[in-house]
Amino acid sequence: MPHRLIALVIAVLLGAAACSSGASSSPDVERASSTANPPAPDGDVYLPPDPLPAGAPGDLIWAEEIEALPEARAWRVLYHSESLDGEDIAVSGVVVAPDEPAPEDGRPVVTWAHGTTGIADACAPSKHESVADVVPSLRELLDAGYVVATTDYEGLGTPGVHPFLVGVSEGRGVLDAARAAASIEDTGASNRVAVWGHSQGGHAALFAGQIAPEYAPDLDLVGVAAGAPVGNLALLWKVTWKVPDFVGFVVLGGYGFAAAYPDADPGDLLTRDASEDASAVEELCIGELLDAFDRPVDQVIARSPLDVAPWPELLDENTPGAVATEAPLFVFQGSEDTLVPEAITEEWYGRVCGLGSKVELAVYQGADHRSVMDDARSDTLSWIADRFAGVAPAPECVTRS
Repeated sequence: MPHRLIALVIAVLLGAAACSSGASSSPDVERASSTANPPAPDGDVYLPPDPLPAGAPGDLIWAEEIEALPEARAWRVLYHSESLDGEDIAVSGVVVAPDEPAPEDGRPVVTWAHGTTGIADACAPSKHESVADVVPSLRELLDAGYVVATTDYEGLGTPGVHPFLVGVSEGRGVLDAARAAASIEDTGASNRVAVWGHSQGGHAALFAGQIAPEYAPDLDLVGVAAGAPVGNLALLWKVTWKVPDFVGFVVLGGYGFAAAYPDADPGDLLTRDASEDASAVEELCIGELLDAFDRPVDQVIARSPLDVAPWPELLDENTPGAVATEAPLFVFQGSEDTLVPEAITEEWYGRVCGLGSKVELAVYQGADHRSVMDDARSDTLSWIADRFAGVAPAPECVTRS
């Protein structure tokens, strides 16, 4: 087993945030002004310069223009963000904008948070050949006049290990992608931002909304749309460990956990065979990884993290909804979702509504984890458009199905 894998540690499902607020701890750095000609990468776009040039979170390190949809322009970008321990890091992503003059007040930005792809660098969404495969409904978003930004998340594509389902890490990557979009003058991007995500990306979107007031006060966050979000990590564990089809998420989550919390010992959780085979997460993307660990549960999991310190505390820290979210929320859920069941979203909903968040929860009957994206597409786009148009959101928590 490679030395790096031992050092990183394999753990179980889902990571935890360094702090619930997500406030930035990096030194104050003046934000760079927009540039019409962002610097081109010096070789591999995913390999950042060493040392990194000075920059605030969201400032571009470099960008390369890539093939876009008709009447649009696109860039693969590398931008500054902040790790859980406050270090300046490089994160990759994609920015797409309409190829026409922007209005005087700039274009709204939709920053997309993707679902689970894996943590191997090859699984970074920005590596897709077509930008249409990176962001859902990209054509509709561009036609609405939005700039679209999407992050790969920390450590996915770039050096290091992606802290899978570590909420503050995800949320910072999502918000800094919107800032990066505004660093390219040709996008015409403004500071008015909506976040949209699904599955892992729903979890990321909720954390982006939660940390935005402290971490990104320069952004005018008008709303957060989250589909099938991971709203309670402990409950998700109780679902995942029972289903052989989902056991690969446990090993995948272990790597993410270890990247953020090396004190979490995987030897307390996984079987010896699973630990020896876990190097597959460095090579396989999510479909193949789930197939590789499609085994009887007792051949992968030795003990529940709910029974082993410090896992319960870490799972709790990385569960969204510890504080109220200032921006309005639209959460959509499929009634037949077996990966992130409706009960998890209902528990999250009750908790955050009790804190004063304004949530519109839509449950789509008959939709599963994947199909809910299609079922909710029109409603989500309309909800985002209303937020940018200044239409008042629901004044309190409401549900519909």
